[in-house]
Amino acid sequence: MLGNILRNRRRAISFLSMIAVMSMLGASRAGAQNVTSDTRATLDQWMAKYANAKPEFKAGDILTVKDLERIRPFVPPGWIEQLDFPEFKMEIMAARSHAPRKDFQECTEKYQAQVRLNPDGSMANYVCGQPFPNSSLSPSDPLSGIKAAWNFDYRWQNYGQFSLNYLFIYDRFGGSHTGDAPKSLDSPPSNWVSGVEYHSRLPDNVSDDFGGGGTFARTLSSFYRRVYFSHLAQRADNKGLLGTSDSGDILWKEFTGFFSPYDVRGQVFITYRYADPHRADDAWAYDPQSRRVRRVSVEVKSDSVEGTDTTQEDFYTFSGRALHWHWKFLGWKDVLAVLDARDDYPHLFGPNGEIPNDRWSLRRFAAIERTPTEARHPYSSVLMFWDAENWHPWMALAFDRQGKLWKLWELQNRWTEDMKNFAEINHGVESTILIGENVVDLQNRRATIFAGYGSGYPNATPSNVSQLYDISKLEEMHR
Repeated sequence: MLGNILRNRRRAISFLSMIAVMSMLGASRAGAQNVTSDTRATLDQWMAKYANAKPEFKAGDILTVKDLERIRPFVPPGWIEQLDFPEFKMEIMAARSHAPRKDFQECTEKYQAQVRLNPDGSMANYVCGQPFPNSSLSPSDPLSGIKAAWNFDYRWQNYGQFSLNYLFIYDRFGGSHTGDAPKSLDSPPSNWVSGVEYHSRLPDNVSDDFGGGGTFARTLSSFYRRVYFSHLAQRADNKGLLGTSDSGDILWKEFTGFFSPYDVRGQVFITYRYADPHRADDAWAYDPQSRRVRRVSVEVKSDSVEGTDTTQEDFYTFSGRALHWHWKFLGWKDVLAVLDARDDYPHLFGPNGEIPNDRWSLRRFAAIERTPTEARHPYSSVLMFWDAENWHPWMALAFDRQGKLWKLWELQNRWTEDMKNFAEINHGVESTILIGENVVDLQNRRATIFAGYGSGYPNATPSNVSQLYDISKLEEMHR
């Protein structure tokens, strides 16, 4: 995703000023459970202390705030403090297999043995499937970090995620969002959907999805689609290529378009990520006020996306360019996560309205740390947890330049085969799909809630994606 062109306008400046005021008000009302003094060293201590911890709970248990010490070995510091409130409950379910689809596994079996790392960390001989076996990763091996990063980048996602309405909710700690929670959902312009066929409908009222407290200062509606063009396991017979004229040069293209409220309606951002890991991304923005398309720089990926608490490189816990970071594999860790959400859409509660009210399972994750190569980057490091079975993300924790815990990203996911609505673009994919993401700024006592509606992994053909990502047609799409 791209951001943020609004800051160049007066209304954006006014909005950001309002956000700052709301942040200060929220800080004065925030409860003690949101305070954290954790540092990067705290996470190392937690990992070491609970490396071989065994659970004192089982599938079918419903844990409450009285059980926080029982779950502490499986919930990272900084996050467990957010669960400390009287109404907290956690339904435990058995971990299920999330093995990728057969064609992805076949690609892995056929090509994995030939993949090598070049001296600069890029890959040689990669075709499709998982690049490196889990058994090759070790904390003592300095190359395991970049191998894990490539496993994550090339995880199984069919042709990429699609969301009809991906809400951006600006949440300030304290207060109430009564009357401010989203209700009915708008639909994007029909020409943005670009050939995706579905018969399911968006829900009529989603206000009950957003329980608890927190002040919802603003909500944006966006349409989102990412499409992968190369290294596709399902198109292994076509050299892994989607079939467009530029498929061999492109890893993925991404479209983010805002359609509500009025002051952002028609804003569109398109990004091209190239298959060559050394080549800089290209990006364009369409401004409906001037009715002009202009090229924008996305090489500074640490800027806020539309005034939210996340950045371009933090989407999915990491959406940057792997060779722009140093990587370290810290080991494997059993962690409690929402990887099999109870419903198609996120359900939240808690003092600030950003805690999943859902079912959790104890799963094995790879613990990965990335540190920036850029000296002025605002993070000193980011620790991420990626599922050991299919490499989908669950959580990231970012530390400021002083090594203090600053932000965390918690993702809710659902198994595609469990989807009831929009089953037509999910069933048969056999993948984990992101349905919600909460980004918590612990230091500034605020959060951004991302909630996805009408999400799936639709199939793609050259004809149904060409217009969506055609820069020359951006103006025509808005007439």
